Amino acid sequence: MYQNMLMLYCRRSMHFTPQKVAEMLEMPISLYKDLESGNVLMDYAQARKLAKFYDTEAKYFYESAQQLDHLLSIRILVKTLKTDNERLRGDLENVKKDLGRT
Repeated sequence: MYQNMLMLYCRRSMHFTPQKVAEMLEMPISLYKDLESGNVLMDYAQARKLAKFYDTEAKYFYESAQQLDHLLSIRILVKTLKTDNERLRGDLENVKKDLGRT
């Protein structure tokens, strides 16, 4: 399971639950969990809220969210390409078999 490590680190180092951070940021717990897991891409306004809450700069949260999104996108792309390669290998084997029969 992938997570926004900066959000996770900040939350855990302060001994906060996801519920507590969500309440303090005035957002639904489901949205906070989606941001922390990378299921939802963080916007800059959300990064500013986190930065203010943790007394740091918004760019750190925003960039970590962008990196996680990039990682998750690459993971999906690799999985898709592997599936396509397996299908193409099967097609190639079928063509070889068909050519061998004639």
